[in-house]
Amino acid sequence: MVSIGIVGGGAAAVSLLRQLPNSDRLDVSVYADRPLGPGRAYCENADSAILNRQVFAMSVSDSWPDEFHDWVRAHAPEWLDEDEHSFVPRSLYGRYLTDSADTAASHFGERLGFVSGRVIDIAPRDRGWRLTVDSGDGVRAEAVHDVVVLALGSSPPADPYNLHGVASYTPDPYPTSGWIDDVAATQSAAVIGTGLSAVDVALAVRARGWRGHLTMVSRHGILPDARAIVSPLDFDPDISALIMRVTRKRGGLEWEDVLHIVDYLALGEGIRRSEVRAAFREISQPAAERLAEMAVATGSVDVAVQRLVIGIAQHYVNEIWAAMTRPARATFLSTTHAAFAALSNPLPAKSARRLGLMLSDGALSISAGVRDVDPGRTGFGIRFADGTRESVEHAVNATRTPAGAPSPAAASLVSSLLYRGLAQRNPYGGLRVDVGTNALLDASGQAVPGMYVIGEIASGDLYYISSMGKIRRRARSVARHIADESMTSNRSEATYV
Repeated sequence: MVSIGIVGGGAAAVSLLRQLPNSDRLDVSVYADRPLGPGRAYCENADSAILNRQVFAMSVSDSWPDEFHDWVRAHAPEWLDEDEHSFVPRSLYGRYLTDSADTAASHFGERLGFVSGRVIDIAPRDRGWRLTVDSGDGVRAEAVHDVVVLALGSSPPADPYNLHGVASYTPDPYPTSGWIDDVAATQSAAVIGTGLSAVDVALAVRARGWRGHLTMVSRHGILPDARAIVSPLDFDPDISALIMRVTRKRGGLEWEDVLHIVDYLALGEGIRRSEVRAAFREISQPAAERLAEMAVATGSVDVAVQRLVIGIAQHYVNEIWAAMTRPARATFLSTTHAAFAALSNPLPAKSARRLGLMLSDGALSISAGVRDVDPGRTGFGIRFADGTRESVEHAVNATRTPAGAPSPAAASLVSSLLYRGLAQRNPYGGLRVDVGTNALLDASGQAVPGMYVIGEIASGDLYYISSMGKIRRRARSVARHIADESMTSNRSEATYV
């Protein structure tokens, strides 16, 4: 019997559970401080917050790629306005994750347990791992497992302007029900950030029928592209072989090498280098004018380039990132990262159109160059790089979380792993992992036996891990390693004391 402890109960944990073999040689315990299923990412309860991936891409299991599409058809067919290319509410996906967790529970039966609480420490114990669990009421308990999988979930937004605890400030946009009444009572509000979470804020106030003015502010004012219906890019195995050859010969990819790879892929799609560069320049500009035009005609910056970039994100970007030299990574992060994210994670077209309508009727403005947000007696003053200021009554924080930053709930656990030398921080975010196996790397850079990582905490060694497709493929890989372990292990069953 192999005993498995899964730390975390969100989408990554559910995906792993669904892809573990239904074997009587596996015994699983899940540790989380909220019900198994939606986690933070999909606990939103407003229909205005829409997934930015179509239903065909959101199954938790690689073995049943159409499962979510079939689930929506059975439970909420009214949302399938474009069949498998439809976009549905995050709340609906949260329900699907709950049902998926229930499916896993029915498969495992008594061999699956749920422990309510936070794992605050992990330490070696014989050939396994001792977990210390804080139940939240002052009681601590211990459990021992042969294998531990860290699926710590997504983190709340950063607080770049140190506003936590200030009146009329919402530190996290989810769930929208937590702040929508407060904003509805004002005439002006700001959402700090211009990413997908900020879009959810704007669409929530639109759905509420609020007649005030919303300002969306960030340093660059860049918003995601509008998603087009495109066919998937074919995978080219020669790219992997090329990356391997260059890495073996020269020690890694320089920035010019990365550009050559992109040019090669673009050429294969009939796209000129100048078209790729033009699309990246356009998406890098503040988005107000571009989105305002979408009130009339919604469209991507460049459909062919969007398809190319989405294909790179899905097939190659982690492999390219892992092979890049430090100077190449620095160049990418400073010159291309923001535009790449905006092109590879586009908005549903209907969301882009709604934003365009808000801009055209004066309900929304988008401002770049924010430098500071200062609390005042009646709200906040926003200062911009050009010296101008704007005052608002309420601010909702939707800034991007630093890559791989642990949630407050996981901070003690991550600290204990670092202190014991069982983990090391990645300078690009998250904890170091073996990109081939998702094994946690210890302070010496060696894979920790029986310790795996999936989800955002693996950011750094992996550049792009947040899409459900990426998560389920990583979870499936971990499930296979655990299955192999179960075939050879004679370890005893874990006890909970």
